[in-house]
Amino acid sequence: MTTKHRDVQWRVLWYWPNVIGYVRLALTLAAVYLAWQRPILFIVLYAIQATLDGIDGYVARRLNQISPFGAWLDVVIDNVSRTLLWCYIAPTFGPLIACLEWLTFACTHASGPAWKHQFDDAPEWVAAVMRKGFRTPLGVYVIAGIHVLPIVLYGRANHVDELFLPAWLSYGSVLILSSGRIYGMCVELWVVARHMRALLSQPQEA
Repeated sequence: MTTKHRDVQWRVLWYWPNVIGYVRLALTLAAVYLAWQRPILFIVLYAIQATLDGIDGYVARRLNQISPFGAWLDVVIDNVSRTLLWCYIAPTFGPLIACLEWLTFACTHASGPAWKHQFDDAPEWVAAVMRKGFRTPLGVYVIAGIHVLPIVLYGRANHVDELFLPAWLSYGSVLILSSGRIYGMCVELWVVARHMRALLSQPQEA
């Protein structure tokens, strides 16, 4: 590897969107450390890192600092934060949800930058979620189930929801978000199954 290549890698490593990602990861780890003792502070820190998740993409486009590493890092941090949260709030089935999310990431990442094109011929119930980069009512519904449900369940487990929401709204939000997460799980299973079929269709070595 030449010095020039190392310099390029170093610059990408410290792109501002990636620095925001490192801050997000630090906030996530700090929040998880406090999860057992300071639930309100946990939610504040988790909310800050989630907000930064929406900012790093804007910064990347604004500064023209979009990179494959940054896209990979963004999803990894999302998955790490949700994995830790699911394992905390639901030790029995939470790890299974986390495993499915990581498996889906492995399948999409294996396709490289063209991963979105694997949905070009997807059934409508899958394509409708992915359309316009999730910027549709169904896409928002599923993404909310994936990202928001675990934090809402954490709030309920620690009675934080009682400080801000009436009981009916708390229960209703869990039901709506859970249905969105189940829909997302069906899409994830479709992605995994499609990737497996693609692997099985490749020429087999003797």
